[in-house]
Amino acid sequence: MKKRIKIIFTGGTIGSAAKDGKIDLYGGAKRLLLQLYAAERGNDITFDCEEPVCMLSENVHEEQLDAIYAAIKATNADDYDGIVVTNGTDSLCINAHYFGMTLCDMGLPVVLVSSLYPLSDPRQNGLKNFIAAVDFIERGNAKGVFVSFANGDAPAQIHLASRLTFCDQLTGYYHSVLGASLARVQRGEIIFSTHPSQPTQEQLFYGGQSAVAPAICRDVMFITARSLLNFSLYDFDRRAPRAVVLETYHSGTVCMEGNNLNFKKFAAYCEKKGVEVVISPVNSRASIYASVADMPPNVISAHDECMENALTKVMCALGAGLGAGAYLDRNIFFEKLYTS
Repeated sequence: MKKRIKIIFTGGTIGSAAKDGKIDLYGGAKRLLLQLYAAERGNDITFDCEEPVCMLSENVHEEQLDAIYAAIKATNADDYDGIVVTNGTDSLCINAHYFGMTLCDMGLPVVLVSSLYPLSDPRQNGLKNFIAAVDFIERGNAKGVFVSFANGDAPAQIHLASRLTFCDQLTGYYHSVLGASLARVQRGEIIFSTHPSQPTQEQLFYGGQSAVAPAICRDVMFITARSLLNFSLYDFDRRAPRAVVLETYHSGTVCMEGNNLNFKKFAAYCEKKGVEVVISPVNSRASIYASVADMPPNVISAHDECMENALTKVMCALGAGLGAGAYLDRNIFFEKLYTS
């Protein structure tokens, strides 16, 4: 029986073209993608297409996320083998985590695809990503939300949406936390990773747990720990965020000494202003450094998941009217790297 896949176009570089040295949205990109696919693979799949939004992905707001979510959610899982969502590379990471948490129980595979260059550019990876997404839908036997992305000449990798990390600077290459993607797609074959942190294929067949409500809060401040970071520059007297998410050093540490660089003083300031503080990533199996052994009591640790997922969980929890840490102990879509 002929396969049927819904494509939800949203714009992005994969939906753009270059003209006069500028890249901008191009209405013909949707047709071009399907033409390129047919030239490679033929017409053995029925694609039903819709375009709830058309944007350069750096311009995404809640309204666009809501429209994409609604288009995916309205799809009858019994009518399709899967859904492909085209998404720009700039907002791919957080969008993937958001859809991973809110749509992980859809009952079919939802795969996000992007392109580093417009489809007419010989450097583009959009076609490879799209083909790998279709192959994964056909043969991956998995449910939930995933990302298909090829770095350079390497085979396309399939990432759990809940484990995608921010892209490399300048190259735009994407990876999964721990450097372990879920699978790679090579000549149409799905080769699953044997990394011990990955879910089993049986678990993937059933998909994620109950998805969270499709709400999101923008009033979250994100700070990355770095040498000489001056916490005293953050002033919440005019307007305070609902929460602060601090990306720690890889060892789960942050400066705890001195005056202006002292995270403990900053955490106390946040507590005074009624601002919740979440730190991530924190490995529950690692030894604790002496510098952070006495973490302030108002600081919540997000254990055993990538920072990007913890950040999105905080935004979703606050959007749902809950506390910043409400979702952090849940394993919604295989984001927890250590479960035993």
